[in-house]
Amino acid sequence: MQKVKLYLYCSVFSFFAATQVNAESLRCNGDIVDIEDTKAEVIQKCGNPEMTDSFCEKSYKNIIRSNGEAAVIESCDNVDIWTYNPGKGQFLTNLYFAQGKLREMRYGDRVK
Repeated sequence: MQKVKLYLYCSVFSFFAATQVNAESLRCNGDIVDIEDTKAEVIQKCGNPEMTDSFCEKSYKNIIRSNGEAAVIESCDNVDIWTYNPGKGQFLTNLYFAQGKLREMRYGDRVK
């Protein structure tokens, strides 16, 4: 009986874990865009975005100088945002690219 319960718990957990992984996706022309896709792959699947933007995301790195002093170096990592309109009734989708790969998707308003 305990093996059955354990199997059931594992099955339910696996289902929800798999659902979470697939939660962030965009379907274009029968293809699915996923996190870690390159810009070229996204263009191949969805065509050109409706709108693009970019911003500087600051990052900080602690270093030790040759004289032993600690210092913080600030750098700017470019993040590109591509917006796709998947059609009436769907949500505008913003794709965030860093270093040429898709790192995040955010959904906007529903298209009217």
